[in-house]
Amino acid sequence: MRQPQDSSPQDAPAALWALQQALLALAEDLLGPRDRSRQICQPVFNADGPFLGNTPDEDGAFAVLSPNAAGYWPTAIYEMAHETVHLLNPVAGGTNFLEEGIAVAFSMRALEACGLPPFETPVASYIEALELVGALAPNIFAAGRRIRECAGALSKATRCDLEILFPAVDRAILCRLSQPFPFPLRGITGGAAVPPCAPARRTFGDN
Repeated sequence: MRQPQDSSPQDAPAALWALQQALLALAEDLLGPRDRSRQICQPVFNADGPFLGNTPDEDGAFAVLSPNAAGYWPTAIYEMAHETVHLLNPVAGGTNFLEEGIAVAFSMRALEACGLPPFETPVASYIEALELVGALAPNIFAAGRRIRECAGALSKATRCDLEILFPAVDRAILCRLSQPFPFPLRGITGGAAVPPCAPARRTFGDN
């Protein structure tokens, strides 16, 4: 996987879509297969991004990227990689510290895979989430895969699930990982047009 050479993400929808497919493949390789009952749609750009968008009837989901990502490939890769973790098991609403921490780690892994320097988030809640998942095991993604195999989704993992899988980890850390992440609700389109989905390529109206 490498950074596309096209002019800019917003002007290169085919390259952006190819990158989304590559990120999904990498995420599934590291964290296990995604929920195949949900279609993955073309990423879009919106002033309120980044966040995970869902189609109105919730049969599809897509990455909504920020205006900064629209003009700069490294930012697009970082944001889309983060949302790709959410695309494995899309939810309409918030998630937990566990999923957000693994999403941050995967963003860094995606930059590395593209030969780009790492980017450290300045947001305290994301820093905390990354530090928390780092306490689970030396290989964060192997830990995430085990959790998904046990709980079905990172967002569904309970403290009890984590205690069974990681008995040597401090219970306070496991409790925090299972708690809701303090972020605005995901799963809305924020006024962005809902993109066509693959493979059906249906077009939905604005939410």
